[in-house]
Amino acid sequence: MAGLSITGLQKLSCVAFLLVVCALFGAECQRTCKEADMCCKGQNNTCYLFGPRMDGNYNESRCYCDGNCLIMGDCCIDFHTNCEAVDCKVADWGKWSDCDNPCGVGSKKRTRKVSQYPENGGKQCPVLKQRQACVGDGKADECLQQSVENQFEELHETARILPAKYGYFRTSKEYDPWKGILKNLYSRTFNEINTRPTYCARFVVTSTRSACNVSAATEQNSTWSEELKENQEVCVECQPTAMDVERGLRCIGHGVFDKQTRWSAIDVPHCHGKWMMTSKHEACVCDKESDINLILI
Repeated sequence: MAGLSITGLQKLSCVAFLLVVCALFGAECQRTCKEADMCCKGQNNTCYLFGPRMDGNYNESRCYCDGNCLIMGDCCIDFHTNCEAVDCKVADWGKWSDCDNPCGVGSKKRTRKVSQYPENGGKQCPVLKQRQACVGDGKADECLQQSVENQFEELHETARILPAKYGYFRTSKEYDPWKGILKNLYSRTFNEINTRPTYCARFVVTSTRSACNVSAATEQNSTWSEELKENQEVCVECQPTAMDVERGLRCIGHGVFDKQTRWSAIDVPHCHGKWMMTSKHEACVCDKESDINLILI
C-alpha cells in the first residue's frame, strides 16, 4: 500500500463504498451503462448507476446514462461508447411559398422537417425555416384593387401632380431627369425593378384655391393649373418610376374610389384643392397632349 498515492487510495475507497452500496440494496453491482444495459433519451433521473463517472470524479455515488448527463457532467464512464451519439437528420427543403404581397415587395418562406432528432449528445438540428424577399407577380387587375386596410391611409394622402406631358421626360434619354423640377419626379425606388404597369383613374375637381389661377392674380401668362376648376374632370396617371415600394407599388395620393381626397400642384405655389375619384384604377395612360391630364409624382 506504500506505493499508492492519495488519489489511488481515494479511488479504492470509492470502489469499496460502491460495493457496499450495491450489497445494501441487494442488487447485482452494475457499475457501467453497458453492464446495466442502460441508455436513456433526454433527461431521465431514474437512469443512473452507482459507478465511476466520465469526468473522473469518484467522490460521487451516482453516475447517469441519460442524454442530459452530457449537460450536467455526471455521465457514467462508458456513456460515449455504450450510448452512441446520434446526430440530427432533416428532410429536404420544401417548396417556396407564394410571395405574401402579390402586388409589391414581400417575403416568401420554406420549411423542412426533422427525420431524426439528436440523441446522446449528437449534433443539434440545423435551421428548419427560411425566409426570402420577393416581389409579387399578381395579375394587373388584382393589384389595381385597393385593399380595405389601406384605404384609411390613402384617404389622408395628398396627390402631388404635374401635367401628363412631363411623363415623356421621365423615360426619355434625351433629358436629364435630375435637373430642375424633374428631379422631384423620382423617388427612392428609382433604381428598383417595378413589375406593376402604369395605371390611371378619372377624378372630378370639387374645390380649388384661387392661387391656381395664376394669370388672373398676377397678370402673368396662364398656366396649366388654371384648368383645375370645380367640376372639371381630369385623368390622373401613376407611372412605375413614381410608385412607392413600401406602399405596395402604388403612387402616393392615388385616391380612393367614390371618396374625396386632396391634391397639390407641385410647380404652382399655394395651388391645391380636393377631388373625387369617379373611376376605379385600371391599366392605362392619360393623353399627354392635354393640360387637364395629370401624372402623380
